[in-house]
Amino acid sequence: AAAAARLERVKRRQHALIGRRREALGRIRREPELVTAGPVEFLAHALVVPTSEPAERRRHDAEVERIAMQVALAHEEARGADVRDVSTPAGARAAGLTDWPGFDLLSERPGGERLAIEVKGRARSGEVELSENEWARACNLRDGYWLYVVYNCAGPRPQLQRVKDPFGALIAQPKGGVIIEEAEIVRATGEAR
Repeated sequence: AAAAARLERVKRRQHALIGRRREALGRIRREPELVTAGPVEFLAHALVVPTSEPAERRRHDAEVERIAMQVALAHEEARGADVRDVSTPAGARAAGLTDWPGFDLLSERPGGERLAIEVKGRARSGEVELSENEWARACNLRDGYWLYVVYNCAGPRPQLQRVKDPFGALIAQPKGGVIIEEAEIVRATGEAR
């Protein structure tokens, strides 16, 4: 008998909860209709800054680079190229190259044209840095070396800028590797078309 009474109380509580839930959902659904324009009142300022957490920065940078590589690969494949990712020692060796060839993609286009493509990604915009190894390869390969910079990787429409022979086409500042300003990349992109 005691258990039956407790069971009955539990059932009443459950029934009451169901009713309160229905009522709360009804209020939420009506809220947009209740919003009206009125005087604007300032509540707070918010400053959103990138995280300084190293692990989160590395994850974010890796995601930007992944998107940039996807855009570059899609661009080359749309031109009928056979493209191989050589950005890792294993990928480079599989393509018959040294462990660190100085570029990320090896693209072999129909007709035999072979491109060494260094890919850089930026969440929005900004300068890019080529390592000493990448800059040396650009110097040695000249017309066969391309720099693909993908801007706005954090947005809905990444934008690809392509520079043929960056060693000859860009003005760079030495810094271990070299730093190339965004305006230089955009200027040289127009010349490479």
